[in-house]
Amino acid sequence: MIRWIIISVVFGVVGSILAQTKGRSQILWFTLCAVIPLLVIAVLMLPAIAAAGVTKKCSHCAEIVKEDATMCKYCGMRL
Repeated sequence: MIRWIIISVVFGVVGSILAQTKGRSQILWFTLCAVIPLLVIAVLMLPAIAAAGVTKKCSHCAEIVKEDATMCKYCGMRL
């Protein structure tokens, strides 16, 4: 966890330095460059929706469909 915070701060500092050279707001760019990578990491670490039991795979085409579906919307096969 501490590793991701350090990486985030480094990205923020680099973004802040680049913003300063272009005459932009350093605080805004530090915040953007530090927060966005953390949000991306959080989204990537979330479990797949299929694992939560809300969806299932079609046995014919392997596409993800809702668990209550009786027919696959991609291939039309009965589930």
